[in-house]
Amino acid sequence: MGVSIKEIARLTGVSRGTVDRALNDRAGIDPAVKEKVLKVATEQGYRSNKAGRILGLRKKPLRIGVQMPSEGNDFFLGVRAGLERAVAARADFGVSMALRTMKGFDPTLQVRQVRDLLAEGIQALALVPISHPDILALLEELHERHLPVLTVNTDIVGGKRLGYVGTDYLSSGLAAGGVLRLLADGRPLRVLVLTGSFRMLGHNQRVEGFRRALESSAPGLSILGVEETEDDDGIAYGKLSAALDRTPAPEAVYVAAGGVAGACRAIEEHGVAGIGPGRVRIIGNDLTPAIRDYLERGVLTATIGQQPFEQGYQAIRLLFDHHVDGTLPPDRTLTHNEIVIAENLKGGTP
Repeated sequence: MGVSIKEIARLTGVSRGTVDRALNDRAGIDPAVKEKVLKVATEQGYRSNKAGRILGLRKKPLRIGVQMPSEGNDFFLGVRAGLERAVAARADFGVSMALRTMKGFDPTLQVRQVRDLLAEGIQALALVPISHPDILALLEELHERHLPVLTVNTDIVGGKRLGYVGTDYLSSGLAAGGVLRLLADGRPLRVLVLTGSFRMLGHNQRVEGFRRALESSAPGLSILGVEETEDDDGIAYGKLSAALDRTPAPEAVYVAAGGVAGACRAIEEHGVAGIGPGRVRIIGNDLTPAIRDYLERGVLTATIGQQPFEQGYQAIRLLFDHHVDGTLPPDRTLTHNEIVIAENLKGGTP
């Protein structure tokens, strides 16, 4: 154990009983005092004695709900593998998982699926949130019900949640812009950006990071437009194919979310894959089997991984720790961005 309740009481100038009420989310404490106590506890790395509490969990199992807009996007297979591994490692302590998935980014369906999970009696939630007022209202409701929520893979501005587990999307977009700048080597290029959905904060942050990188260090690279793919390879294929048939056609493509394989197929079928005169450079994200294949064959120039397995695993771990003793996770638990090209593919595990 790190800092004690007695020490937190001394640092905050309140009684040990008040600290206990704050740490265990009990009534009878002023909200401002509670916020102060929790802030100090987090800064000091407070953790209570877990051993006895973990043993007691066998009599009080933890059911964690997970909702992801993941259907049709193989990236989330890695997230799911991490979730399942973390649950299996804690199964002896009564941890189990209820999973709901959907295709696309419909906030109404996301709310409905979360309510289905609540009806199953979940005590915590890992959510890949859509940025929409209905989701903000849902998070507010869950906060009032004292049900802990972690946002996973992408965050939501203004949402009541325990913390966020995922990548730094702005940094990922900056890295993509930097890679394209190096590839351009001072030459002007027309760039088409394909993103998943304007309703997903992470996707928007990637595009913003990419824009910043081009504006600050590669003014000769101009963005033709930003189009949504709904994380769907078929939609990405159709939109990029149409763009390649137009004049002026893109000379480079940045896929900021799902749909990388579909975009690569369009590039390949138009005979413009690879690097060189008349070729279209393409930068993507993640490392699914299809993306790996396109990297190996030189169709995809580079991709930026974000450790999906780790995102899933850490979400369960943090919710479990909070359930055991009220341990507060960091506001953001960030996974690593890693640039992968054909030459370092065998060692890349994003």
